[in-house]
Amino acid sequence: MESQSNTLPYVNVIPDPDRCHKSRPFLLMEGGPLYEIEKRIRKIHATAPLTKRRALGAVCITWLPLLVITLLQGTAFGGVNIPFFRDFSAHSRFLIALPMLLVVELVLAPRIAEAAEQFLLAGVVTSKDYKQFDAAIDDGLRLRDSKTAEFVMVILSFAFTFMSYRTLAVHTSTWYSSAMPDGSYVLTGAGWWQLLVCVPLLQFLVLRWVWRIVLWFRFLARVSKFDLKLFGTHPDAAGGLGFIGEAQRFFGLFLFSYSCGVTGVLANELLYGGVKLEQLAPPIVAYAVFCFLFAALPLIVFTPKLLVTKRQSLHQYGTLATAYTDSFQRRWIKGDNPEHEALLGSSDIQSLADLGNSFHIIQEMKPLPIAPKDLFKLIAMALLPMASLLLSVMSPKELLELLMKVVV
Repeated sequence: MESQSNTLPYVNVIPDPDRCHKSRPFLLMEGGPLYEIEKRIRKIHATAPLTKRRALGAVCITWLPLLVITLLQGTAFGGVNIPFFRDFSAHSRFLIALPMLLVVELVLAPRIAEAAEQFLLAGVVTSKDYKQFDAAIDDGLRLRDSKTAEFVMVILSFAFTFMSYRTLAVHTSTWYSSAMPDGSYVLTGAGWWQLLVCVPLLQFLVLRWVWRIVLWFRFLARVSKFDLKLFGTHPDAAGGLGFIGEAQRFFGLFLFSYSCGVTGVLANELLYGGVKLEQLAPPIVAYAVFCFLFAALPLIVFTPKLLVTKRQSLHQYGTLATAYTDSFQRRWIKGDNPEHEALLGSSDIQSLADLGNSFHIIQEMKPLPIAPKDLFKLIAMALLPMASLLLSVMSPKELLELLMKVVV
């Protein structure tokens, strides 16, 4: 008589590209009117975005002209209370944050596209929702390329620029403003270039990033409404959605880039605005909370399905565990073993342990498809540039020792 195997059937864990549903790559960073203009002037190749050239070009039309103009004005190193090379805000925003916002696209774009594709490759989205999935992809890419959206961003960029100039202007002679006999201040040539070119460009890139992130979160919200194929025993403790959290943590690079620009502005307030470090604590804490919500809130759309999957899996595997434990108890504890099989070498104990591990994985299921440590890493990346503000009250050695204690 042929013996029957108790092992699970073989499963090919490598997706077959020929049988997997194909959808358009969800490349949120490679589109939009400005992107098309850059392609036409050959800043971007059709096959590969030349991100380094674009980042260098951004510096060449913002920071470099400011340097040249202030050298001609004689305000690059002195001549005014705040010369160009002592303005932390100018360097942090136009020499660091601005090019980084472009470079980060190179890192984050494929992660988002891979995460979107993984819904199909992993079988989380099933065949009955393929059309809706394709529609969500197409809708997101259509909004990415929206001329209206980018036109609104341009308008808002200039609006925010003029609003910030009125509220954050330093009332002293600087490289970008000169004092008049009547006590007023007028913009210098460098100041006009900063107001009309540099700051609006930075604001536009930030707003474009925000728009693309909104499109990504909007896509996740639509997918969360599908009949997703989730498993309580999945090793990622997120029902099989752990790849979303893996992509989400890379948004920390965007927060780091943005924080570099903000840190320069805060440094100016500390050194030239008469603000004390302790006065910056509340807004920095508020910023940390915002970063936490920024990373966590969009993923809440999956929480109901994850909680349902966890509850159902606990019931299902609880019932299975009860039946198996009862059988194990009768066979090995009460001696109901008609075959007189030896305990040593039996697979029953290993099966009981495996069942216990599976139940433990279900118990550890997270309500969000991202690990808590990754959320805190996002906050740490956002606050890391601001740690340099502590140099106003401690030495570099003391700051390094403090950071080492926090990290280790």
